Amino acid sequence: MAATLSAVSVPGVAAIEQAFELDPAGWAAQPESVHVAGTFNGWDREAHPMTRGDDGVWRATLDLDPGVYLYKFVLNGNDWVNDPVHSDASLEEPDGHGGMNSAVLVGQDMRDLPEAQPNHILAEAIRHDPDDFHHRSVVSEELLLLGLEVREGDAEQVIVMFGEASPGGAGPMKAWTPVPMSRESTRLGLDTYVALIEVDESSRSQAVSYLFLVQEGGAEAVLGQEGVVDLDAGPAAPKVPFTVDMTPSFATPDWAKHAVWYQIFPERFRNAETSNDPGDAWYENLLPWTSDWWKTHSHHGEAAGDDNFYLGEGNVWKRRYGGDLQGVKQALPYLRELGITAIYLNPIFEADSMHKYDASDFRHVDDNFGVKSPTPTQQVPGETDDPATWQFSESDKVFLGLLDEAHRMGFKVVIDGVFNHVGRSHPFFMDVLANGRNSRYADWFEITDWGNEEHWQPMDDPFAVHGKEGGIQWVAWDQKNGYLPVFKNDRETGLADGPKQHIFDITRRWMDPNGDGDPSDGIDGWRLDVPGDIAHPFWIEWRKLVKGINPDAYISGEIWSWAHPWLQGDQFDAVMNYQFAMATQDFFVDQQTAIPPSQFAKRLNRVVYNYPMQVALAQMNLFDSHDTDRLASMFVNPDRTYDGQNRIQDNGEDYDPRKPTPEERRRQLQAAAFQMTFLGAPMIYYGTEAGMWSPDDPSNRMPMVWEDLEPYEGVGVEFDEDIFRAYRMLIALRNTLPVLRVGGFEVTLADDAKSVVAFERRLGDDHVYVVVNRSRQGTKVDLPVDGDRYVNWLAPDQVELVVPETPEQ
Repeated sequence: MAATLSAVSVPGVAAIEQAFELDPAGWAAQPESVHVAGTFNGWDREAHPMTRGDDGVWRATLDLDPGVYLYKFVLNGNDWVNDPVHSDASLEEPDGHGGMNSAVLVGQDMRDLPEAQPNHILAEAIRHDPDDFHHRSVVSEELLLLGLEVREGDAEQVIVMFGEASPGGAGPMKAWTPVPMSRESTRLGLDTYVALIEVDESSRSQAVSYLFLVQEGGAEAVLGQEGVVDLDAGPAAPKVPFTVDMTPSFATPDWAKHAVWYQIFPERFRNAETSNDPGDAWYENLLPWTSDWWKTHSHHGEAAGDDNFYLGEGNVWKRRYGGDLQGVKQALPYLRELGITAIYLNPIFEADSMHKYDASDFRHVDDNFGVKSPTPTQQVPGETDDPATWQFSESDKVFLGLLDEAHRMGFKVVIDGVFNHVGRSHPFFMDVLANGRNSRYADWFEITDWGNEEHWQPMDDPFAVHGKEGGIQWVAWDQKNGYLPVFKNDRETGLADGPKQHIFDITRRWMDPNGDGDPSDGIDGWRLDVPGDIAHPFWIEWRKLVKGINPDAYISGEIWSWAHPWLQGDQFDAVMNYQFAMATQDFFVDQQTAIPPSQFAKRLNRVVYNYPMQVALAQMNLFDSHDTDRLASMFVNPDRTYDGQNRIQDNGEDYDPRKPTPEERRRQLQAAAFQMTFLGAPMIYYGTEAGMWSPDDPSNRMPMVWEDLEPYEGVGVEFDEDIFRAYRMLIALRNTLPVLRVGGFEVTLADDAKSVVAFERRLGDDHVYVVVNRSRQGTKVDLPVDGDRYVNWLAPDQVELVVPETPEQ
């Protein structure tokens, strides 16, 4: 039976006016300003202001492409509220903070279409838009992602007929290679099918052709360049195929798709050189590496009393342990044994704090991480903002030596780029405090009040005056007149000219240290801190600089929400994939509030297919980081929002910091197995593989547990060899099987009753099936599998694999 054509309107691609309204009538306090922020503007709280009408209602109209958008209203620049009237509740999603985001559907609602019928295909609802990356994305010269939408329930099977490009019609379909498509999602009345195709080597770097074959019972339809073809005319009916040149619209580094990441917090990773240890400043106390984290160490200068741990004297914030880059270099064999291929270093530049997000000099590596200097590194005589005056300090040379050794051993190394703000001891900011408006850096920072001119002079303690009444006032990232002064930043264009040029010069310095056009002696990329605080035009221009120096460099941003505005090929290659982390916590960690496999499957599909595939394959898939509690402790403290109520000192009074139980450890390893087999590059926060556990900051930054050190003080604190072996085995599995690194993804089972989810990774003729049983008892599942030869890579003694005798079974 051929496909039946019906006169049904389907969504176009033209932008549609979408109105947003907020009526605060009856509110006790009326807002002074309202903006609408959402997935359409990268959650920019200032991008789209609303106007208050004579009736008191705030309104804004935006031109949006058809689709579903999440949003909230921002009151007075800071208070985020939901749309109480116009939000579509069926489309709302968690906001990651215990609430929900409002949602709106722009364009026609395909749920209004007539229900699907057996042996019938609604041809006009079949849609393939080559300009939509969800439908067509040239991932690389070897991989092509294709997508197709059909009416919900309208297809029993969808196949891509794939072949070399040829003029005119496609010819007999039997000459083409059939590639089955996977149903990626069902939403808003549409089923979306996808296929990740490995292109034959002979077809790479040239145009290839494809058609879609939709089958439902006896009904069949083919979609080509000229629309849907009725197959009643016979299998050789003329069909003009789609064609695509196998040149990616943009490329992400191939090595990043194969990476297993390891995040290192340098001050707490390993101390291999004691001569550079901190502890000289009044705000620093050097403690023994293996000392008990939870105790007060009065003999090392800590104030007695539990009240002084977080507050009061703040003992925990003053602690230093002496981790350094020599320690990182010393640990490279350990990381290679673990199977790590890429390293992300938290900030390494000169700074006062132990975390180094308050840089006092981007030009130089912190002397506590390299070679201790008798004077601050930023005071190298003759150095200015002109890179021609810059020199390499001894600490810089230690870092360059680490890079050389890491590259020799096969590692890639990226560092933290904190380009939005600096520490208040930064020499250019200090120059502003000493010279006021007369400073050559007066236009570099967000100064809100220049104060009295009589204070524009060098002082032993400028902060006894500035930041207070009568002194200079500034905008800081942490608080008004705080420790992290922000660079002047235009929300439309990005950083002001002065800091922009400085960041560009810093970028060149560390990507090509010798300045000879050969980036092999430099870093392999950047992880960008709070990049959402700088406008997109800056990042667009900065990416061109980075890729011009090293086309294979990697750029990843710290974006916690969905990050579409940054991941269209003109800014970042990837982000720290917190959306992956949130979904996996909701499924693997939570108990009373755990999401069922069916919901987990939908969220996984969104994580995979919501970005261009070349981005999805290069994402940093993490569970924990320096900004969250540790993965092991998440299992001890389930049923919380991700990164929520986990700081004991201010919002986690009931957070349990105890050691995980054996059952909680098994669940952690189950999550790790999923991480290593899912699409995207897994990232491990230092010590997770060694069994470390802890609440959020500051305790998530405890010194790394090492097997070769004396026993640690504290109950149960030790290097966990069993956990390490398990991680090493799982990483080895990923490194062994290319299909786990660059293969496609399809959920093949989501059984809520059994608490089982299964998915397939596919690359050419290679298939890997992963089955996750979240319940506490064994179970039997039936999976549709391809092939006649099977290897159980994980636990042959725990899983009974029954191979059907016939393909139909």
